[in-house]
Amino acid sequence: MPDDRIGTLHVAERVWARIRSRGLGEVGRLMSGRLKEAVESGDTLVVFSLATQVEPSAAGEDLLFRSATLDDGDLYARDIGTESNRSFRGRLSPTTSCFVVESEGRLLHATWVTTSGAWTRELQGYVRPPQGSAYVYESFTHPDARGQGLYPFALRRIASHAAERDLDNLWVAIEAGNHSSLRAVAKAGFRPVFRLEYRRRWGRLTVGIPTPGEPGSAGLQIERS
Repeated sequence: MPDDRIGTLHVAERVWARIRSRGLGEVGRLMSGRLKEAVESGDTLVVFSLATQVEPSAAGEDLLFRSATLDDGDLYARDIGTESNRSFRGRLSPTTSCFVVESEGRLLHATWVTTSGAWTRELQGYVRPPQGSAYVYESFTHPDARGQGLYPFALRRIASHAAERDLDNLWVAIEAGNHSSLRAVAKAGFRPVFRLEYRRRWGRLTVGIPTPGEPGSAGLQIERS
């Protein structure tokens, strides 16, 4: 099953988890940004792909890369702060995983991966990878650990894990203005495939999805609701 949109109860739990982990100020800024976004906003996503047959990056002595389990809900809520214990547990499934980089009992980085699809708020639809591939999304590195190469390190480890499951490619979509993430995925070996533009004005959303025959049309699929 895909990583689905969440219900009202989980929204409230996630907001509370974010307040506890990141502070009321960030939540206030987030809500203000969402209101402005609904009136008029837009962005361009750069879609990248990576063949999974790559050498994994070496880990530092104090870093542990692993797949998160149902027992990690409290740890995720404390260190990443975007999910409550319950909402975190509800997202894990046979086709959706969360990978983390841990150091001394603290999560420094988390990235989600799905082979079936993920609900994406900005596009108001599901992003689905091609058969035999996986979609990488919702990556977060703790501010104290940024600039240490954890994101590209995690991506290459995820690629190795995907190859062991006979998955051929990883896909990721990055906002064109997010220069640090663009550099990170390029450092991990990803190559740009196509660009996807979306615009929202007074609640009306338009998404420039590649049509059959266009570059990238055989890659990630956007399934609008």
